[in-house]
Amino acid sequence: MSKIKTSREVVIAIDTWDDIFSDFDPRPLSERVLSEDFIIELKQRYRETSKGDFIVTICAPKLLEDKKSEHTVSKRLKRHFLHRALMRKKENLRIRVKGVIFVLCGICFLTFLTLIAYYKLFNDLAINIISIVVMPLGWFGIWEGFSKIVDPTVAAIREEKFYTKLSKAQYRFTYIEIKGNKVNSEKL
Repeated sequence: MSKIKTSREVVIAIDTWDDIFSDFDPRPLSERVLSEDFIIELKQRYRETSKGDFIVTICAPKLLEDKKSEHTVSKRLKRHFLHRALMRKKENLRIRVKGVIFVLCGICFLTFLTLIAYYKLFNDLAINIISIVVMPLGWFGIWEGFSKIVDPTVAAIREEKFYTKLSKAQYRFTYIEIKGNKVNSEKL
């Protein structure tokens, strides 16, 4: 039986492109930094509908309608979220590598302790004193390392998933024309 993919639509209304991009950044739309408020709003909406594919519909005033700007904004959003997803993935991998290093250090400490005890390289008092320090370090390294390898933080995994999903999302634009008290929308 094949899996049925579901799509979740998130609708966000904007007044200007500055609602998506930082209004402090004077560069063109293709280079501007994304607004933190926009990202926070997307995260909030993502938590509400995290299953399935993501469709982000941006509702804007009719005067912003421009195919070139739409393409630029969609491309910029996808590029930004792909970059953030790759950075988060890299950070998660770094944490796992750190976990492997912890495990290896723990094994080295315990192996060292075992070898000095087995071959009686020091007298019993020295071995006992060394074991007081080295044994906890060894076990800490092993358990903490396995913890980093097996169970990275839930927040880090969620963040990577969020950015990956938004980098693959479909971005649509709907323009709203205000005539008196009437609101007409035209979907593109």
